[in-house]
Amino acid sequence: MNADNANYKGYKIAISVEHDNATNLWNGRYRILDSNGMVAYESFSTGLNEENKAQEAANVEARAWIDSDTAKLSGTAE
Repeated sequence: MNADNANYKGYKIAISVEHDNATNLWNGRYRILDSNGMVAYESFSTGLNEENKAQEAANVEARAWIDSDTAKLSGTAE
């Protein structure tokens, strides 16, 4: 499991990447914490073949959630 932390617009984004042996895909998990350290939102990005791409997707989705850009979230109709 790979983990990454970043600050963005007053939130802390915690990202981890896990390999799913059943699907052989990497899942990017992201948790968004508010200024008090409370979880504001948590989700997964779509599973991908490469670990670094799953981490990047989770980062993009977390920032999109903070920006209210729902078109960039997994499973959101465009």
